[in-house]
Amino acid sequence: MKILENHTGQVRLERIIRRELLPKLELLAAGISLQFIDSLIIMSELRTVNKGQYLEEAGSRGDGNLLYLNTGIAHTFYRDNINDKPIITRIWKKHDIIFDLDNFLNCQSRQESTQMLEDGELLSISYRNLKKLMKTYPNMVSFLLHLQAEKERQFIYYQHLLKLNVEEKVRIFLNDNPAMINRINNEYIAMHLGISRSRFSKAYSIYKRGNSLS
Repeated sequence: MKILENHTGQVRLERIIRRELLPKLELLAAGISLQFIDSLIIMSELRTVNKGQYLEEAGSRGDGNLLYLNTGIAHTFYRDNINDKPIITRIWKKHDIIFDLDNFLNCQSRQESTQMLEDGELLSISYRNLKKLMKTYPNMVSFLLHLQAEKERQFIYYQHLLKLNVEEKVRIFLNDNPAMINRINNEYIAMHLGISRSRFSKAYSIYKRGNSLS
């Protein structure tokens, strides 16, 4: 039975890499070889993760991971010691890639933690294996730089979002993430948008009324 489960997991791992991850790589780097694909499969791990489980923790300098979220929702946050509360900088969903370039290149201490908000599944590539892949396939650098550029664009978008009024924040976030409201505690969304739970609830009621009339 265990052998069958391992075989099934390996088949699913290969399917996720070929259908989801490789197309992203091929957009940025031409000439992906079969040898590279085989190495990528061997060096990747398919993991089942539980609600509340930490994927990465602040302060750690240990070997991190590039994470591809196949199912589930997670959030990245840091602790505001002055106000003694968490600041949620990103909520991750299916098909998102979680990666910290500074930690990968410079072994800097992580400033943020990433935690699951519901049960899920992810593909994990350790930084150690990622460096091995870069040695045999230098074009992998283009992909990692693209991830960093995407992270910076997301940061700019998030800073813009924080400057909007409450109703606009809620409307834009829920339009971009329509299913999330029914899957995670709304407190996390409110914290991500920098507003109280009560103000979020009021804005959400207005949002629902607007959608029912449209």
